Amino acid sequence: MVESSFIDRAFIGICRGFGSRLFRKDGSMRREHRDAAPTALGSALPAEREDGRVLNVNEMFWSIEGEGVRVGEPTFFVRLAGCNLRCLFCDTDFASFEEMTVDDIVSEVQLRDVTWVCITGGEPLCQNILPVCRSLFRNNYRIHIETNGTIDPDPRLYEYIEHWTVSPKTQSITPGLTYITELKYVVGKGFREERVEELRSDYIYLQPESSDPEHSQRTLDILRRHPDWRISCRIHKILDVQ
Repeated sequence: MVESSFIDRAFIGICRGFGSRLFRKDGSMRREHRDAAPTALGSALPAEREDGRVLNVNEMFWSIEGEGVRVGEPTFFVRLAGCNLRCLFCDTDFASFEEMTVDDIVSEVQLRDVTWVCITGGEPLCQNILPVCRSLFRNNYRIHIETNGTIDPDPRLYEYIEHWTVSPKTQSITPGLTYITELKYVVGKGFREERVEELRSDYIYLQPESSDPEHSQRTLDILRRHPDWRISCRIHKILDVQ
């Protein structure tokens, strides 16, 4: 049996670097922010290019996959700028970006010895990622995407993207996501167990929000009722890698 105290200590250490505006020194989120629902963003998104030949890229880096089914696997991450939601517990600065062509992105990937490429954000489906996914696929890379589940993907993406991670931030997942490898829910005050769309995914992961001991304990309690679900501990944060 996993002791909740171990999980609490791990998550407190992870979140200390996320900034005093949202978090206290003990790693817990300030009460005024914990229950805030995601808000929609419109004009704050960087300009899209509908043909997808140029993308707004926030950063690219090699690391290990820290969450979910693929945890521990070496991966090259392409983080795209922009998101259609604003979640106050988000730890990602995705507003800044560099314009990059598809060829430039693929060239950067080819400098690393990797099998997997993860396209994340922000919200990657805010931009047209079909050309870059097609190019990566044709260069024999396996593609993983992380999305918040609010935007219907181009159906042609299913031909190229093998692994779909959906981390819902709203009450329901868009019906256009016809295949989901894993659902990853953040367990905080606003989490509702009955809203987990278990039949839509191969795997269910629960991630306690902001190292709060209350959320960690609640996650373990939920897992006792759902033995097929799993906890996500964000191994890359524990190892202090990007």
